[in-house]
Amino acid sequence: MKKFLLLAVLFLGLKVYSQEVHLYSAQILEVKEKFDMKSVSSGTYSVYKRVFVIKESADLERAVTIFTDGDRYLSSFSGTVTNSSGKVIKKLKKQDLEQRALAQELADDSYIYYYQVEAPYPFILEYEYEVTYRRGVLSFPAFIPVNAPDVIVSKGEYSVSVPSGTPIQYSSNLEVEIKKDGNADIYTWRCDGYGGYTREDYMPSQIELVPNVFAAPKNFMFSKVAGQQGSWKDIGSWLYDLQKDTWDLSDQDKAKVLAMTSGCKNTFEKVKVLYDYLRQTTRYVSIQLGIGGYKPFPASTVSRTGFGDCKALSNYLKAMLEVAGVESFYYIANTRRAELMPNYSSVGQMNHAMLAVPLSDGGILKGDTLWVECTNPALPLGYRHEDIAGHQVVFIKEDGGQVVHCPIYPDSASRMVNNVRVLMSSTGEADISVRHNRYLDFAEGWLSFKSLSLKEQTDKLSADVIVAANGLKIEGVSDNFEDYPKYGRNYIPGMSISYSFKCRNYAEASSGRLFVPITCLRRGFSWQRGERKNDVWIRTNRSYIDSVSVLVPPTYELEGLPKSVNVDSRIASFTSSFKQVNNEVKVVLCCSFKAGKYPKDSYKEYAEAVRRFNRMCDSKIVFRKKQD
Repeated sequence: MKKFLLLAVLFLGLKVYSQEVHLYSAQILEVKEKFDMKSVSSGTYSVYKRVFVIKESADLERAVTIFTDGDRYLSSFSGTVTNSSGKVIKKLKKQDLEQRALAQELADDSYIYYYQVEAPYPFILEYEYEVTYRRGVLSFPAFIPVNAPDVIVSKGEYSVSVPSGTPIQYSSNLEVEIKKDGNADIYTWRCDGYGGYTREDYMPSQIELVPNVFAAPKNFMFSKVAGQQGSWKDIGSWLYDLQKDTWDLSDQDKAKVLAMTSGCKNTFEKVKVLYDYLRQTTRYVSIQLGIGGYKPFPASTVSRTGFGDCKALSNYLKAMLEVAGVESFYYIANTRRAELMPNYSSVGQMNHAMLAVPLSDGGILKGDTLWVECTNPALPLGYRHEDIAGHQVVFIKEDGGQVVHCPIYPDSASRMVNNVRVLMSSTGEADISVRHNRYLDFAEGWLSFKSLSLKEQTDKLSADVIVAANGLKIEGVSDNFEDYPKYGRNYIPGMSISYSFKCRNYAEASSGRLFVPITCLRRGFSWQRGERKNDVWIRTNRSYIDSVSVLVPPTYELEGLPKSVNVDSRIASFTSSFKQVNNEVKVVLCCSFKAGKYPKDSYKEYAEAVRRFNRMCDSKIVFRKKQD
């Protein structure tokens, strides 16, 4: 009876609280996670969680998700779901959990146990479970109690217990408490009273906003293979030793490599030939089976099966390049974080592998390095895509790991440029031609444009046109995806698409005047109304430039132009210019975003700049009918 009354009071208080604040979708009343390391090869991970689920939007909090694989298994689970009256409406057992493969590809032994509550809101979900590690502990489970916006934490705790004297490393935005009792060293982090975060455009990475702990033993065992990760040099040595027996191309494969590269004049040409061969003969498949999460499949296996993950495909190309007499470096990276966590060198921090090839050629390529993405050979060779440019990566060498920076592109490189010509008639109809240019990451999402059907191509282009485009016709598509040898490290991938269309009612005709849009393409930017909660993070510099030429109809003359805008905020700048040159009106619109992290109060400047620019974009050029 006391428990029932306590739950009823809790629900009443939380219900009123949630109605008053109406911001939160869930409140984690308590979460307690603990990893008890028994030895370098074994341990137990226990979790207790009680969460008050208020709204349907709390998808993650109304579900139980438990990860397992060949090295760890779910040893116990229980839970309850309690409704708003304090009545237990569902008791959960291990058999209620649905077991799903984490990936559908071949060679993956990762699974999740999953259960999602279906009950009237609000309700309390309470559960606990234990996962047993049996073949090694590479890293301790990350503690990230909040994975979605509008979720608060009343009480949170994470602890790691290791045998006395066992060295560990950790990275966290929480204070740590360390206790030693002679048998074990216990590290504890707490996050009581966390107030949640709000999702906004241009916000910092989620991991910067939520409580988090990453921890790992410096000496580890993984799938019965021992290693050290006290430094990136140690990790490099461990990974190199794992790979040594995987460069095992057959004599037939070696002969094929030598035949394919026999006519090549330099290192780049050899890489290009073998990269194209990789593109034509392999496909990406995730491989996370035991040690395969870190050790590549042998090159001979990739050659025989035609598939591999980022590790296996990079390793396969490395093996072929070695046969061709080309040195290359396998490297690991984190595609989500540009900088490695300081003083934390766990291999589990990385999520991708690629290949770097130093070029010994003369001329413009001398001293350059090719950064080769082997999982997507459709990318132009030599292009450092947006998930790797500017990132710290770790080269895996015989003498250990080496941390280097993948070079970033110049500030002005990422841009989209449109040149538009509008031939106006006296009735408001227009013939419009567009030359659409994309560079760097703007081109990245368009690499497959040529392979699309004509309808898919026209639909993709039409999505950026804000007027009724009739008979859109693509007149030409070109790119520079094969031009790396011309520019070396200064190479910027780009593509150009020319198209034309007609618009019957491009201009509004009224009282002897034509009111003409300043552009037929989508321009203007959204902005957040209301108080800004987060600081602002612009991840990359980028620019949008539209040059529009509007031909004045023979029987009309220019009467009025919109007022130019020149607004410069800390986050972005917006400019426009209008002028008449002979019988044409020239319009230039420029928008430039400046990479960096800015305090949240700078967003007001940005919002005001956007409002002014958008108002200008909605204005018209006015032509007046000539008097006889």
